[in-house]
Amino acid sequence: MAKEERAAGAQQVKPRPSTRDLLLQVTQQEISEHGFNGVSLRSIARRADVDPSLVRHYFGSKQNLLANAIRTEIDPRALADEVLRGTPRAVGRRVVKALLGYWDDPGTAPMLLAQLSATLNTETAADAAVEDFLLTFLGAVADAVSPDHQELRASLAAAQVIALAFSRHLIKDPVLAACGQQEVVRIVGRAIQRLAPGNWRPRPSLLVAQQAPGPAHARHQPVHQFVVGEVVVVRLLVTLRAVLGGRPLTGGALAG
Repeated sequence: MAKEERAAGAQQVKPRPSTRDLLLQVTQQEISEHGFNGVSLRSIARRADVDPSLVRHYFGSKQNLLANAIRTEIDPRALADEVLRGTPRAVGRRVVKALLGYWDDPGTAPMLLAQLSATLNTETAADAAVEDFLLTFLGAVADAVSPDHQELRASLAAAQVIALAFSRHLIKDPVLAACGQQEVVRIVGRAIQRLAPGNWRPRPSLLVAQQAPGPAHARHQPVHQFVVGEVVVVRLLVTLRAVLGGRPLTGGALAG
C-alpha cells in the first residue's frame, strides 16, 4: 500500500521544464508584469536562476526571445469552428467562454496575457494578438452568423474582449477578478451576442468612415490603439475606487 502511494506521488510530480521552456515562461511573466519594453535579459536570467549567456545560447537575441514568448500556437479558425458548433442564439457566450478558458488556464494564460501586454508597446505584437488572432477568430464567427457589416462587428467585439482581458487579468481590477467565470460569460456574452448575430446596426457615420477613399490603414484605426484609451480609463477607475475607499463609483460618490 505504501509503495503504491509513493508511486502515485511520484507520478504526480511535474517534470522540470527544459531551460529553453523555463526561459520562455519567465519571459512571459516578466512581460505581463513589466510590459514588453520593461523586460531585460538580466531580469529574465535572474528570475530563471540561470546564466545570462544561456539566453543568447537558446534564442540568439532579446528580440528573438520576446518574439517566441508571445507567439501563440492556437489556431483562431479552429477555435471559431468550435464556437460555431451550436445555436447562433448563444454564440456570444461561447465566444467569451472560449477566450476565458485560455486566459484562466495556467497552461496558456502566461503566453496569451504576455502577448496582450506587448500590444501596447510594439506594433508587431499588436498585429499578432489583434489582427492575426482575435480579428481572424472573431471575423470567422461574424462571417458565419452576422447579417451584415461583418468586419465592423468583429472589430467591435474584439475591443470588448480585449478590454475584458486587460481589466480582469493584467490590471487585475478587484471586482472583475473576483467575478466568477460563468457570470462574466453571461454578462459579456450578452454584449457580444448583440454585436454578432444580434439586431445592432451601425450608425451611418461609421459606414461613411469605412467607405472613405484612401488606404485601408488610414480608414480603419487599429483596434489596439482604441484599447489603449480603454486601459487608461480602467486605470483611472481603479485609482478612483482606491481613493474612495472601495465605495461604488456612482455619480454621487464622484460628486461628493
